[in-house]
Amino acid sequence: MNDGKYRKTLPAGAYYDPLNHRRELQSIWYRQWLCIGRADDWMDPGEFRRVRVGAEQVIITLAEDRSLHAFHNTCRHRGSQLCAADSGTFSNGRIVCPYHAWSYSLKGELRHAPRTTPSDSIELQDFPLYPVALEVWRGFVFINLDPANRTLEQALGAEADNLAAWPLEDLRRVHQEKHCLAANWKIFWENYLECYHCPGVHPDLCQLVPIYREGWFDYRDARPETARESPLNPVADQLHTMLRPGAVTWSDDGTTELPWFRDLGERERAAGMTFSTFVPTMFLVAHVDYVRTVRVLPVGPQETELNVDWYVHRDVVGHPKLEVERLTNFGSRVVREDARVCELNQQGILCGWHEHGVLLERENHVFEFQQWVRRCLGEPGG
Repeated sequence: MNDGKYRKTLPAGAYYDPLNHRRELQSIWYRQWLCIGRADDWMDPGEFRRVRVGAEQVIITLAEDRSLHAFHNTCRHRGSQLCAADSGTFSNGRIVCPYHAWSYSLKGELRHAPRTTPSDSIELQDFPLYPVALEVWRGFVFINLDPANRTLEQALGAEADNLAAWPLEDLRRVHQEKHCLAANWKIFWENYLECYHCPGVHPDLCQLVPIYREGWFDYRDARPETARESPLNPVADQLHTMLRPGAVTWSDDGTTELPWFRDLGERERAAGMTFSTFVPTMFLVAHVDYVRTVRVLPVGPQETELNVDWYVHRDVVGHPKLEVERLTNFGSRVVREDARVCELNQQGILCGWHEHGVLLERENHVFEFQQWVRRCLGEPGG
């Protein structure tokens, strides 16, 4: 959105106003495909997880034939909540309402409505649980409260192609962190979408990824004269090498003792880091030896839940050189640094004098994200 000679950010109230938050839930979070974990998070039939998306609650469970199914956490009888726990196992392969004991199969069909009479005329097939669309992409589980919006394939788009060389189906989680961020979900994404903050916030990351010292994501984003003059860009044009000489992955010293993924090409190996971004739900960072994901959920207008997961190939899980602390230290530190400045941003934006901010050239990706938000909300300028 242009106003005079400056590009304005979203208005300050977009980051804390409860009414705006409800609009975003309806127009964005209840309409987009959301990653809620991995298929192997459900091991045995009857296991369930409960996921909260704004005011909505979704149950995901594994049926006897090992297919995953998702439902709203609501009984079809009089609307009682079915599950009060975030995880567990449904006994005897049945989902039973704790109020009047209507029971459903693990695929959501109503199986029994006790103490009904012929005059009630209850046809069991007419009252399945309210379904939620669920699809599995390369081991990752996605749900959508409004699947009519677009397919998962359309939502993933070309970003999915970035990860074609990695065997995502064969990944296994070795570590997970949950962060409760005292900031609006958009502030987190805006921080992720610019590296202007990197020199002052991520000193170790800037040592590992030299172009970050200049406040750019990569050499293609930088001004041509910046890229030409930088002595830190020896083969960027050929292979988009991002890490400093001698470094191959994100770790404290840039090295790894783990096996590399077998099918990576020269380009993926040289880059040392490959990002795929699926707004608003998740981004993935793929390295030569592991993959890290960050999943995002809005909790409230000024609170966001982050789930950060580290994965290795299933054959590496028992590898003698797999040290989880060594694997996760660097990425975990970057997340904590980002969390700190996001929370500072949230507190400062509450100032009554601050109506909106201004975006610089190197914050183009932030501008594009804010335009996407405006389009989702049907606002002008998007």
